[in-house]
Amino acid sequence: MVILTIAVVLVGAVVLLDLVVTLGLVKRLRSHAELLNKLAKGQPMDAGALPVGTPIAPFTATTTDGLEVSPSGGTVLGFFSTRCDTCAESLPGFLTYAEPLGRERVLAIAHGDEPALAELVERLSKVAQVVIEEEDGAITRAVGVRGLPTIAVLDDNLRVVSSGFQAGQLTA
Repeated sequence: MVILTIAVVLVGAVVLLDLVVTLGLVKRLRSHAELLNKLAKGQPMDAGALPVGTPIAPFTATTTDGLEVSPSGGTVLGFFSTRCDTCAESLPGFLTYAEPLGRERVLAIAHGDEPALAELVERLSKVAQVVIEEEDGAITRAVGVRGLPTIAVLDDNLRVVSSGFQAGQLTA
């Protein structure tokens, strides 16, 4: 009788654990379904975009060229990682968008693992001043980046005037 009681208690515990996991998965699937519906309707998704009007905290950083840089009006910021497949997909569009602006107006923040990081920096350096920092570094926190890639255009008051995860989404 004791063995039967223990078996029933164990089965009950496993069933309760399964129920908790299943409810968690259902909740996660619902949030993914909402994101997919937004994407299907052409609505912007939150990740990779900063709300228009978001103020950027002032910062100073040292580029890979050894220059001290700070954002100013008209600066385009691009955040990319070697660990991000979407970053690799959006990089050619960013390079095309940034090229006519000149390196002095474009600041790219890169992070990731070698040797891919060196290749990323080499590609970005052709059109931007590049800063290498950790994944949640000072610039990323100052700007408020929540997802990668993130591309943002700043106005003279260091507020976001346009943002997205692809250069084609920028309106400024």
